Amino acid sequence: MSDQYEFPPFHVYALAHRCATCGAQPGQACDVPRKQAEIDKMNALRAQLGRELVAPDPLHLLHATRIDAGSRHRDKDIGKAPWPEDRQPGVRYDTLGEHWQPAQP
Repeated sequence: MSDQYEFPPFHVYALAHRCATCGAQPGQACDVPRKQAEIDKMNALRAQLGRELVAPDPLHLLHATRIDAGSRHRDKDIGKAPWPEDRQPGVRYDTLGEHWQPAQP
């Protein structure tokens, strides 16, 4: 881990919450058939044109209510963390627990 603590990305915070729209449990993807169909349609067209397939943004496959909950959670964690210059190396300042593990160097 670097000296500067990086908070988990937005989609990790969103996945740590239960989805109020589709009922997906923490850690499970949302049931978004229309969004997935849009991505599949775009990739089918790209394949026909001989272009590289595009991996979707993880936030695109989540419901807005879940993204909002994750965003509020992340904002609270950042607000409670010490200033960047006061953070200790190797110390986690997020409250995700087992839902996310930082990458090991």
